[in-house]
Amino acid sequence: MNFKKENILVVDDNTDMLDLVQRQLKAFNYRTYKASSVNEAIEVLKQCDIDLLISDLNMPDINGIELLKYADEHYPYIPKLVISGIPSVHNVVSAIKSGALDYLTKPFTSEELQKAILSSLEKNNLNLEKYHQILNPKNQNSYGEIIGHSSQFKDMIEIIKRVKDTKANVLIEGESGTGKELVARAIHFTSNLSSKPFIAVNCGGIPENLIESELFGHMKGAFTGASETRTGLFQAAAGGTIFLDEIGNAPMLVQTKLLRVLQEREILRVGSTKPEKIDVRIISATNSNLEDMVSKGSFREDLYYRINVVNIKTTALRDRKEDLPLLVNAFVEKYSKEYHKPDITINEKVIEVLMRYNWPGNIRELENIIHRMVIMSDEIINLNQVPDHLKYHIPTSNDIFKSLKEYEKEQILKVLVAVNNNKTKAAQILQIDRKTLNQKIL
Repeated sequence: MNFKKENILVVDDNTDMLDLVQRQLKAFNYRTYKASSVNEAIEVLKQCDIDLLISDLNMPDINGIELLKYADEHYPYIPKLVISGIPSVHNVVSAIKSGALDYLTKPFTSEELQKAILSSLEKNNLNLEKYHQILNPKNQNSYGEIIGHSSQFKDMIEIIKRVKDTKANVLIEGESGTGKELVARAIHFTSNLSSKPFIAVNCGGIPENLIESELFGHMKGAFTGASETRTGLFQAAAGGTIFLDEIGNAPMLVQTKLLRVLQEREILRVGSTKPEKIDVRIISATNSNLEDMVSKGSFREDLYYRINVVNIKTTALRDRKEDLPLLVNAFVEKYSKEYHKPDITINEKVIEVLMRYNWPGNIRELENIIHRMVIMSDEIINLNQVPDHLKYHIPTSNDIFKSLKEYEKEQILKVLVAVNNNKTKAAQILQIDRKTLNQKIL
């Protein structure tokens, strides 16, 4: 597998920061171009084939926002990553409106920089390639970032195709780690709104005293510390899609304001008396049972019915095991690329072990396990890299038609669990040698 060596332009008026970022990028095998002003950056963009623009926001004369706007107008296919030492919702909103895909706060580690770069490049590739080739008959096992070929996968994709070009409110329900945000991204990036903003908001990740201001913006003087009028994330998503993740965690006051947004298609900034019309598609997600929350009075019934025009349920990984090998291969490829290990393969015995596990953490847990195994492997991922809690997991089953070999293996695994994976002690209890034990658990 051959990986392209990306050309990255870094723009910052601080020469020490420029040199630091350049060293970090070279360590990750990127080709780097530097500019200490917006005008220098524009000249580089004109003369070089740039794959990613990384820019500071606060620069003298012309600031980074103006550079982002210029690049978005003249080079819309180049992904943009913002770095800044002054994090604020206002800066994030301005950067996103100007075409940035991601935002990194100084100081940051080389690992954080690499993660942000890969995320920006991946998002851009999805926007330019995957989503515009989604109906390519050569690849029927993926839709956007969603991977599978099970009946559950196909049913979900059918709903996405029907809803994607509408402005209908969508509620995505499913356990944590089942890919609810990937579904929201697939709806947006395969739709006629794909060139517009996609803003993801974790309703449980913003402090309760700030969430209203973050979502809807605020007026100067609206509260202590409100030194200027600022727009919110709903305005940042104007014309596109806002994804309200874990909406069940939204405070009751915010639920009331969200209902107004859905009914009137307008927002009211904190401290303002003048409503502002907005044009935005709303996709919500939850891993909570909202119907139970409605019956208990912790979630507004009228809001529940408003957000739940089209319902999509993501399936737990344990209920779509036939998709697991496809997911494993995708994650191996992803992290092999990230760590420059393009020739890594995975032993079939490892797949068998992964298929036996029930995955309480769903796809997110699977991805984390594969990530770790790729790091710990050189060429082949084998059983030595599989965590013990997976390797010795005993699947629950009422099947009376098991073979003696299967019963034998279950008994060996039970003994291993009882002795904390001490194979020598387990072999003594089972009255077999250690070599035989190893062979019987494969």
